[in-house]
Amino acid sequence: MRPRQFTDEEMIREARRCFLEHGPGVAMSVIAEQLSVSPAALFRRVGSKRELLIRALSPSSLPPFIETLRRGPDARPVSEQIEAIALEIDGFFEGLLPVVSVMRVAGIDPHELFEKFEEPPPALSVRALAAWFATLADQGRVRIDKPFAAAMAFIGGLQGRHFLRHACGAALPPAEPDAAMAFARIFSRGIIVSRADQTPESSP
Repeated sequence: MRPRQFTDEEMIREARRCFLEHGPGVAMSVIAEQLSVSPAALFRRVGSKRELLIRALSPSSLPPFIETLRRGPDARPVSEQIEAIALEIDGFFEGLLPVVSVMRVAGIDPHELFEKFEEPPPALSVRALAAWFATLADQGRVRIDKPFAAAMAFIGGLQGRHFLRHACGAALPPAEPDAAMAFARIFSRGIIVSRADQTPESSP
């Protein structure tokens, strides 16, 4: 009987699911079974379990919110834009932290997740958000004289609860269902200039 053919996309999808569900100790035979192939066929495709783990858990592209930030603020109210970005960043860290946890347990430097990127996405996120805040400040819509510090505070506030959840588990009280939105609203109230949560001034 001819061996079953499987695509790289199928392999990555099933391997990622297995690694996140069972941890890095999951046997290659378990992943192979999900693909309905032999462990030997899987090893021939990737060479080693370590290589499969890195390929399966590495992000395939930059987080979508980075492109949003690169476009700059639009005419919507600042608070609305901050809330939308907060939800996207929060979702990014919610997906990233389990991946980092598995990599650490496997003894693999999490930096290897981002080797194919010129700049690691988390670092790029801070720079892009700082530039976004700087544009709002130049428009007179927010009070921020240290955009990089504001970006670090914003991203740190969102990622913090995910790190704590991994570190403390059930010992950490559950977060409110809208924790990211609540954080965004608190942050917005601290930086938005009075009556400037409007559209930016039109160019002369």
